[in-house]
Amino acid sequence: MRRALPALAACVLATPLAAQGWSAEATVGRAAYDPVAARVHSTSASLALRYDTPRRWLYASAGAPLDGTGPGWAATGAGGFLGVAQRRGLALGATVAGHAYGYVAADVAPTGGGGTVEVLPTAILQHGPVRAQLSAGFVGVADGFSGLYSERRGFVDTNASVAWTPSAGVELSASARYLHGEGRQLPYAGGGAQLDRRWGGAWAYAGVWLDPNYVQPATAAGVGASVRLGRRLDVAGAFRQEPADPLYRSVPRRSWSVSVRRGIGRPPAAARSAAPPPVVSGEGVTFRLPRAPGDTLAPAVLGDFSRWQPVPMAADGEFWIVTVRIPRGVHHYGFRRADGTFLVPPGLPLVDDGMGGNSAVLVVG
Repeated sequence: MRRALPALAACVLATPLAAQGWSAEATVGRAAYDPVAARVHSTSASLALRYDTPRRWLYASAGAPLDGTGPGWAATGAGGFLGVAQRRGLALGATVAGHAYGYVAADVAPTGGGGTVEVLPTAILQHGPVRAQLSAGFVGVADGFSGLYSERRGFVDTNASVAWTPSAGVELSASARYLHGEGRQLPYAGGGAQLDRRWGGAWAYAGVWLDPNYVQPATAAGVGASVRLGRRLDVAGAFRQEPADPLYRSVPRRSWSVSVRRGIGRPPAAARSAAPPPVVSGEGVTFRLPRAPGDTLAPAVLGDFSRWQPVPMAADGEFWIVTVRIPRGVHHYGFRRADGTFLVPPGLPLVDDGMGGNSAVLVVG
């Protein structure tokens, strides 16, 4: 499940496991799904089936304790950004997500389950290397166990974040959150960093709940890294210090995880499609990138000709397209998706960028 803390918006599921499509994941560590983690305090092993694209995601996961003292559990969920309009780098829509979970008694642990729902109208603004996002809406939680206890809670959740991409595959972010409900007003502030390279990547975040009466410790922090062992195989590790969660009423805890993710099946057409080579004309160089049906979040082209600052593309039928004035010479370039990940589609000539990744090569005569 995607973490509640807004500092993780740029980090979770971007631990640079950037491959799109279906994947299977095996994890050892503390439970990685917030509602379940509030009930599971022992080390567990879990298996998950996932589907990820820059705009959609879903998962189904189940786990069991390694020491036999905690509950077995299962969780499933789906969500994403539903765009309704886009104009000149501004996308409007809603972030929608739903989760369901359950756990089975072991020893004195209870049997129970519940679910969550998020409906957050969202605006995303992309301007050069800066992406700003604002969302505000409703988050609801239902929880119960052993037929003896049930509870429903609702919160108004407001999030704001700004991410800056100083160079390809590097992103720095800052975020703020205001959670209002149950007679409480809880502000939060944090930040994060993400690195995406050919060999894998790394991420880190830190933040703090600013309410002076918040359960201590009120700070949140985490680091993680992944290594790509093949085109669709990743090994990742993470360590987090997590404060009490007002949504799930979990206690402060330290968690860790080691996971192996393997892509299965074929990635989505937009992820595997080769990009047509750029076309040089008297108007400039025209770049095209395959566009998935219904996709309203524009990518950008960036290269040494733009000082590696993103140049937004526009929808044109089955492609995203942009024409850029470029001087004569040999140039390196790539594309950046709306989620901030750097992309060099198959079919384009590549060169090592000297920083552990690749860039495409363009010769303008």
